[in-house]
Formats: sequence, structure tokens, C-alpha cells
Amino acid sequence: MKKQIVHVVLSAVFAMPFFGFSQQTNIRPCDTYGAMEQVFAQDPQLRINYQNSQQALEEQILNYTQLLSQNKSTAAPEYTIPVVFHILHMGGAENITDAQCISALNQVNSDLAKMGADAASVAAPFNNLYIPSDIKLMLAKKDPNGNCTNGIIHRYDTRTNWDRTGNMAALYAGITWNPTKYLNIIIVKQIISQPGQVGIVVGYTWLPGTWPAGDNRDAIVYNSSFLSGTNARSLTHELGHWLGLSHTFGATNNPGVACGDDNLQDTPPTKGYFSTCPSSLSGNSCAVATATYGAGQANVENIMDYSSCPKNFTADQTARMRGVLGSPTAGRSNLSNATNLGSSFTDVNGAGNCAPIADFYPSTMSFTVCKGGSLNMKDFSYNATISSYQWAADNSAIVASPSASTTMISFPVVGTSNVTLTASNANGSGVIVKAVTVVDNTPGMVGPVIEGFEGAGLPANWAVVNPNPSSVTWVQTNTAAYEGFNSYYINTFANQADHEDMLITPIIDLANNPGSTFSFRYAYAKYTAATTDELAVEGSKDCGGTWQNIYTIAASVMANGSGGTTTAPFFPQPDQWKFYDLSTHPNWNNYVSSNSVMFRFKFKSAGIGNYIYIDAVNLDAPVGINELTKATRFTLYPNPGKGESTVNFSLNDASDIALNVYDVSGRLVESIAQANYASGDHSLTVNKDAAYNSGVYFIELNVNGARMSKKLIVQ
Repeated sequence: MKKQIVHVVLSAVFAMPFFGFSQQTNIRPCDTYGAMEQVFAQDPQLRINYQNSQQALEEQILNYTQLLSQNKSTAAPEYTIPVVFHILHMGGAENITDAQCISALNQVNSDLAKMGADAASVAAPFNNLYIPSDIKLMLAKKDPNGNCTNGIIHRYDTRTNWDRTGNMAALYAGITWNPTKYLNIIIVKQIISQPGQVGIVVGYTWLPGTWPAGDNRDAIVYNSSFLSGTNARSLTHELGHWLGLSHTFGATNNPGVACGDDNLQDTPPTKGYFSTCPSSLSGNSCAVATATYGAGQANVENIMDYSSCPKNFTADQTARMRGVLGSPTAGRSNLSNATNLGSSFTDVNGAGNCAPIADFYPSTMSFTVCKGGSLNMKDFSYNATISSYQWAADNSAIVASPSASTTMISFPVVGTSNVTLTASNANGSGVIVKAVTVVDNTPGMVGPVIEGFEGAGLPANWAVVNPNPSSVTWVQTNTAAYEGFNSYYINTFANQADHEDMLITPIIDLANNPGSTFSFRYAYAKYTAATTDELAVEGSKDCGGTWQNIYTIAASVMANGSGGTTTAPFFPQPDQWKFYDLSTHPNWNNYVSSNSVMFRFKFKSAGIGNYIYIDAVNLDAPVGINELTKATRFTLYPNPGKGESTVNFSLNDASDIALNVYDVSGRLVESIAQANYASGDHSLTVNKDAAYNSGVYFIELNVNGARMSKKLIVQ
């Protein structure tokens, strides 16, 4: 016979691969055991600590249960858990309303109290085992600093795309409140599947003892799309795990595979069910008859199963959840402590009449705008019902609707404009000030331009953005080039996974340059066959305020016909530079009518890799450097030579000309000319009087900003 309370052994079932339902459906109802195995694999000592904590937890639950049994004459204790919702959003539908959170909380409390409309329909014999738990969730009315809160925090945060592959402590940092005082429920747009998993993850949490008491990761993470109506029973399911319950089919995320057991007396062993609801009285080959249930019976409607008809807990499940709330493991016993619930701490019975916490974002979610442009500001204040708004801005910015919840603000002056929102109600006001950067949108790149990165450092008005300052990024190199001797590259041998680095062009006016084209050369090698780096070319029409993807090149595409796969540092040969004309892509049409366009090369690293290079960025020169060289009839002879050499070129129109000579290190050896030349044929002399030492030099001809170069060998 099963014990009523028993230590659930996890290590063996954790090793089970993710198959069964997870590869046959688009939904993963729960990933609690997958999440736990992930952190245990990363930190084996954490697994040991967890297993050691379980023996103590089982003893604490047993002692607590016996104590309750001995005090039957005393009214059953009530367990109130202070709750805070942390809604992470980026301005989308994932920013659910307070009403949705309250409705979901009501559903959970209804499930715990056996008050659901369908409670009476639970199939026998499990209908009599479904009892009120005396557990209730209540929104906290004070935050950890003693400030008034309604228990629902709305936070603009890119972590709403919840990615668990990185540093887990950093993922939770700054979000959760002390988990020995609050149940933290983190609401996100999506929980990104772990490698090898398939499907949309609804939620996950940690069994008590996974983390030390007070650890910031001890929380429930939940998908915002599954909170409406009885979908919120998936939140009840995660609460069951947080209070020490296993799945009815055992400590695995995969039902329908093998007979499993949660080791509680009144829940039959079962393979579990996914998205079906067969009769509880048939078909369960795992269960033999006991005093509680008959042979072949299954509690299909149990909330800790994956069936499509979850309705109930059992008495033993309820006893276990109560026992966990009476245990000091993970600090669970402190949650319902009268002191913690009182006005000095979480104040769950307080009125919660708070002043608003003001917040706002532009509809673009960017605080950068072109001079003369406008931003539609949207209120994202929270913590209370708001009765009035007041907007203001400086630096000559014009506020269209100062007292509305949303307003358009125009920014006519370059610099920084401070925008202020005051959100008020009868309990007070919240004030927030945010800076808007207004950018001069004068074009900094006017065609035709062929940027070969031949000068020292970044060309004028270009930029490099490195969100991870301690990591590698785009830098100039003279170890490889398509034309001339310089290019920009990233040494990804020293990179880390998921780092993104941007090389950004100046502002370009395409509206007044119809027919303009934009092309570039790149060279790349994969480090291993499994490398998943990618290069994205993105465009902005608002001076870098927002960016949209135009074209993404996968690692295999980049490497094919270029550097292939090699662990040796990659230095491309001339035929390994690949050409791409961005203006041939369908998305190019989104930019041709804008006079403030910027493009950026965004390289996303998969971790340690090989080199990637960018060179010969052409605006309005679709035929490339070689063809432009032919059009100007740019020639150099004699070459090789021992003495003077002659540079010839031809101009169709008067043009600004610069002719410079560089050595192989990029040092300027001589500036031959810098002036406006008339149309026609021209000749200039380099290495006059045989002044150059023997070696290799690069002769750069700049015609109205378009740079061409030729290699000169002096013998």
C-alpha cells in the first residue's frame, strides 16, 4: 500500500527524455520537472541539496499532519497566501489587465475551496474526496518597502520573452519579492522552450526545497495567454507544484508513456491523460482496487493531471499542500503567519487604496525620434484606478492632448526633451519623467558612396553598438578586405551566446534619391557544423528609434561559398567575399519613400565561433567598386614599378577628388590631391622621385565620397 506522505524520488524520472505528448502537440501544459532538471544539470550540488531537503520536508509534513489530527477539537487552520503578480510586457497583449489577474485568482481560490460550478460533477468516488482546502490566495497590499500596492505590478521588460537558457539568477533579478513573504507569479508573453522541446509552455514552478529559502527564483512563471476563465486552472496546477504536489502520473512532464504514481493514497497510479477526458471508471490499467477506488479507475479530472476536464484535488493532496504550508522548508510556513499577513508586512486585509505609480511609453516603444517628428505617448500607469492625467514636455516640444491618457507630442528641436506624466486619483499622484532624444535627420550618407572603411576608425556618422561592453564587437581590421586593405569584422572566437552587435550606417535620404540601391560584401566561416550565428540587416525610418528586419542570413548560407566550416581563424581570399544587393529584397520597398533611413548589420552570435567581415558598402552604386572603377577608367601603371607611377581617371562631371597613398599598416604615406576637378581625363603621379621604399602600397581614389583603391607594388 502507498504511504499517505512519502518522499518523491526525482533523479530517475528526471532523466526521461521529452517525448510522448510534447512532440505531438503545440501545447506543453507544464514544464516544472524540465525546469528543475535544467538547473540540477547546471549545478549538481543543487540536486544534492534538494534531495537532502526532501527527507526533512517529509518529516515536517508528517509531524504537522499528526499535530492537526491530535487537535481535532480545534477549528481547522486557515492558510492565507499573500500574492503579487509581476506582469512583464513590451506594450502588447501580454500586458494583461488587473481584472484578468483578479479573475484568475478567483478561479484558483474557487478550485481550492471546492466552490467551482462544476465541483458537484466530479466523478465518484473522487467527488467525496474533494474537500475545501482552507487555503486562500490574497493580493498583497504592501510591498517589501511598506508602500501601498494593489499586488499587481506592470513592468516594461524584454524578459517577457522568458528565455531560460542563460543565467537563471539574472533572469529573475529585480522582479520577485521575498518568496518567504509573497507568492510571486510572473506573467510573461512566452516561455521559450528549452533545446529539444516542442510546444507552447503554459507555466512552470519549483517544488519546495529546489532553492534555499528566500531565493529570488522561487516563483511561478506563467503564460499570459492562459489566464481567462477555466484556463486559469493551469495556474491552480502550478500552485499545486509550488505546494509540493507531483503530477498524478509521477514526477515527469510526459503523460501517456508509463504507469506513474504521485505516492498519495487516494490518487490511483496512472499513465495520465493529455487533452482528453475519458471516463474515470474505465481504462486505467495501472490501478488495482483499494479501499478508496476500484480496479481500472483513474482520477482523470484531477487538477494535477493534463486532461481536458480538470476539476478536483483529493483529500490527500489537500493534506499535503497544508503540510507544506506548515513546513519551514523554502520558508513556506512564514507565508500564512499572522505577522506576515498583518499591516506591518503584506497587509492582505488592508484597503489597498493606493496612489497610482505613473509610467508611459511611446507606441513605438522607443524614445528616439527625428527632428520634426512626433511620438504617440501611451499611459502604462498602474497600482490604482486613475482619475486624471497631466502631460508636459520641454525643449519646445508640443503636447497635443495634455489631459488625456494618450497624447501625441511633436519634437521640433534637436537635443533632449524631458516628457513628464502625472497620474492622479483621490489617494495621491504618481509622477515620472522620461527623456526623448531628438536626432538631427540631415542625411549623412549621400550617394553615390562606396564605403570601404579605408580611413582610420569609423567613417563619419557611422556607429557601433555593443550592448555587452565587456564582449567583442565590430572593429576595423587590415587583415582582410574585399577592396583596399580595411574592413570591419567581429572576432567571434571570444564571443558569447546570444550577444548582438550592430554596425550602423549614417542617415540616408532615399525619398529624394529614387532608384537608389544599397549593397555590401561579407565573408564568414562557421566554427562547427552546428554553429547557428546569423547576420540580420535591419532598417529604421525614424533615426534609429525603431528597427525592422529586412533580411536575415543564416550561418549555413553565409558560410556556403565563403569560408565554409573551420576551427582555424578565417582570412577570406578574394573569391570568398559574397555580394548582396539589399535593394533587390521585397522589404526594400518599405524604405524608398523615406528621407531618414538608417541600416544596420546586426550579428547574433551562437557562442564561440569564427570571423565575420563586412566591406564595400555601396549606396547608389549597384555595379560595385570594380564597375565604378571601370566607369572612371581608374588605372595605375607601371605596376609593379621601381619609380614613378601614373594614376589616370576620367570624370563625366566636375567632382571632388582626393588621392591618397597608404602603406599596408593603414598609415597615410602621402596625400597627392584634394580638390574639385573638372569633367574630362586626368593624370596624377605617385612615388615621385622614387621616394617610396620597396613594398606594397594602396592607392585610394575618392570621387565625391566613393572610394576606389588599387594595390601598388614598388620593387
